Amino acid sequence: MPDDQPNPDQQYEFAVAMATGQRVSVWAKKNGVPIRTCYHWTRTKEYRFTVQELRRRALDRAAGRFARSLTKAADRIALLATEADSQSLQFQAARAVLKDFMAVREHGDLEEQMVDVERRLDERDAKVP
Repeated sequence: MPDDQPNPDQQYEFAVAMATGQRVSVWAKKNGVPIRTCYHWTRTKEYRFTVQELRRRALDRAAGRFARSLTKAADRIALLATEADSQSLQFQAARAVLKDFMAVREHGDLEEQMVDVERRLDERDAKVP
């Protein structure tokens, strides 16, 4: 492959590095790619899409790990709200349950609203010739 041709594997590796917070200059030096080439890659749609997708997947994995522990945490707090030795601790736990429930509920409501807005925009766009 000629030197002036882009290397898709290197471009993908670069996108992975950038999605995980590495510095352009460090990656470029380590991989023998001119820094100007790296900055050129960052201006492409493919690069931006790849970085966005990699970050989305990482967030999805993190959210999944977090979600697995939510039930245990909620059960523990609920138990403390009813079984803790001190009334102060019971109060704090009960308060945490209510506060967290309200935050989760608000997030769910906002998500539903966003889905509805996106649906209406899609319907509107489908009608526009």
